[in-house]
Amino acid sequence: MQVEALTKADVASAVELAVRVLQVKPGDRAEQFASDITDDLRQMFVAKANGQVVAYGRVLQLAAYEAGPGTPAGCYLSGVLVDPAWRRRGIATELTRARLCWAFDRTDKVFYVTGADNLASLHLHAVLGFQEMRRFRSERSAAGVDVLSQLARTAERS
Repeated sequence: MQVEALTKADVASAVELAVRVLQVKPGDRAEQFASDITDDLRQMFVAKANGQVVAYGRVLQLAAYEAGPGTPAGCYLSGVLVDPAWRRRGIATELTRARLCWAFDRTDKVFYVTGADNLASLHLHAVLGFQEMRRFRSERSAAGVDVLSQLARTAERS
């Protein structure tokens, strides 16, 4: 398993993964993912097996309130997707570590928002040291409540 920054050669494979796993239409995903390569304010990381993208995760700079009501401006982890056949192998954790390295090269705090019912995500981030900051109503999650969490850079994470 190899985790690395998305390249142009990976875009089609990442789009195919999203379409297949999320059961969505490709839409403008290729353009959106490709912009993660050239935009200094965001980056996508991919996990590859035998040259195929089997998972991805994004990290991006957001303005205040962009991630939800009352959320601060900052660097946010976003959009981890792992092919079901590759789950429970630590891939999401490795993608998160790669995204944290990228983020901590740019800032001292990293945020993420997830639905209160997304126990796998809450657990993964808690193990990595994220602390819950607050909960707020949201129409984006099935629970109707999102959780904002934060991780501050420490000497060990520098």
